[in-house]
Amino acid sequence: MATSRLAAHLPSLFGPSRRAAWRLSLVRRGLAAGAILLALHLTLGSARSPAASPQARTASGPVVTLPLAAPAGRLDPGDAVAVYLPGQARPVVTGATVMATPTSSGAVPTVGVSVAATDVGELVQQMTPEAGGRSGFVVVRDG
Repeated sequence: MATSRLAAHLPSLFGPSRRAAWRLSLVRRGLAAGAILLALHLTLGSARSPAASPQARTASGPVVTLPLAAPAGRLDPGDAVAVYLPGQARPVVTGATVMATPTSSGAVPTVGVSVAATDVGELVQQMTPEAGGRSGFVVVRDG
């Protein structure tokens, strides 16, 4: 019988006897079954939709659809976000809530966020051409 690496490292368990060959075959089958189960677990985990966060927030104000300066990263409905202007360190709006997954199917990527009623005016002012002709907003997840 040909020796294996396991037999070389553990000769008392996997040496040249028939019983040791039987143990070696059990270990190989166990490792193969473990690899198959791990691959199945990883495949099903990546195919499954992400679980809803237990702390899902609800809308507390009007919903505004914002044009984005660049496609947003991974934002899910219910995420708390801050809205920035490109190149600015201070946010225009904090405490906004994402209402829908960002879409990039149109000419400009957009995202719907719920903001406080007092913040709507500030966002609308920043969207006007007189504000400098900015191309959109940057939405960043809080926390």
